[in-house]
Amino acid sequence: MSRFVVLGLVFAAGCIGCTKSPPQDAPTTTPSGERKIAVPTGNDGAGQVTGGPGETKGGPVKDDGRFRLAPDEGKLEVAPPADAKAGGEAVVKLTLTAGSAYKVNTEFPTKLTLENTQGVTIAKAELKAGGHDKEKGDADVFSEQQLVFAVKMTPSAAGTFTVNGTFKFAVCDKGGSTCLAKKEPIAIQLAAK
Repeated sequence: MSRFVVLGLVFAAGCIGCTKSPPQDAPTTTPSGERKIAVPTGNDGAGQVTGGPGETKGGPVKDDGRFRLAPDEGKLEVAPPADAKAGGEAVVKLTLTAGSAYKVNTEFPTKLTLENTQGVTIAKAELKAGGHDKEKGDADVFSEQQLVFAVKMTPSAAGTFTVNGTFKFAVCDKGGSTCLAKKEPIAIQLAAK
């Protein structure tokens, strides 16, 4: 029992002079009297503010739209086929059209990543285009005016399916002075008969 008393004293002594630290987002004061406020270092795109790889700080944050395509920058359309049939391949067209003052950045490593969905087989879950070589890659159309991916998928049965994913791309102003990286969530609605 004396061991527990000794351990208790060691823990208590280790905390002599301890003060309660302020909440993470509360302002702190430096020895020179300067006030500092903790600022999150990033956003993982899933609504969580992160301070580093695998580290979540705080709770959900609102999407501020910085990585979403603005109407003047361009238009993004997802067009599923009207006649999808169970067991048959269906082609969904994802089209990015640049706004009149913008162009698709063909040097950006563009990537469409789709999640596995029960009841749907996706022919290729990751489609790519662009990069330093301006490769057309998996795109059907790849120019500064327009980018088109044809997503091939097969529903296993009749019904309505939602295939989610992420589309990463960039647009630049036509002068080339400003390029904006974008990350759009994608939801493909596929109705099969």
